[in-house]
Amino acid sequence: MDMHVAVCDDNVADRKQMERLLSRESDRRSRVDGLLYTDSFGNASALLHNPMQYDIFFLDICQTDGITVQDIVARLLSAGVKAPIYLCCSRINYRQYPFPENVFFIDKAIRVSELAQAITHAAEHKQNAAPLLELRLEKETLYVTEAEILYAAAQGSRHVTVTLTGQRRALMTTSIENLYGQWEKHETFVNPSRKLILNARHVTSRSLLKVTMTDGASFSVGRKFQKYIAYIQEKLSDQ
Repeated sequence: MDMHVAVCDDNVADRKQMERLLSRESDRRSRVDGLLYTDSFGNASALLHNPMQYDIFFLDICQTDGITVQDIVARLLSAGVKAPIYLCCSRINYRQYPFPENVFFIDKAIRVSELAQAITHAAEHKQNAAPLLELRLEKETLYVTEAEILYAAAQGSRHVTVTLTGQRRALMTTSIENLYGQWEKHETFVNPSRKLILNARHVTSRSLLKVTMTDGASFSVGRKFQKYIAYIQEKLSDQ
């Protein structure tokens, strides 16, 4: 399985050394596990332009004013990155700061065995990761899992507001019909009207012609779709 690696380090010597180590690791894995394709950056701007293509990140920013590793991690997560992010501890010991669960640490000078473990970890994550759905907004694109979507509601004829976990919302220029066409392969999504898509995973209660979602929002839903929601929720509970 080929993998794409991003290295962002403002220390030129360290960056070049990481490139050499990854090249050797790619050669070692190539016959069995596939190649490693590495993109190397001296600053974050190019990396943040299209981060979703990468399966693992190695970051260390110690010499650049105006941006920190914390800033980069926050922007990667905001874009929807769920791949492992490794912070390379050198002059700054990133372990002293709070980071989310998909952020890990590796010490410089990088040891070959620890780098190999990180790549193996990323390969396992890639193999087991839930597929991502693309939400194209006016100025950015978000990538989310099915489980992060609660519901989508039409705003007039040209816009749809997608409500996500964590009290997030995304306004898309599209229609419910087009959006459901992209999502319908996921059986948890229900399209009870031309103005609404619900994720059965996030329905907390059902009553006569009405469902309530995990964020407290309620919607009118007919018996046919309520039966389907009940069927999906039963399947989910058995998994």
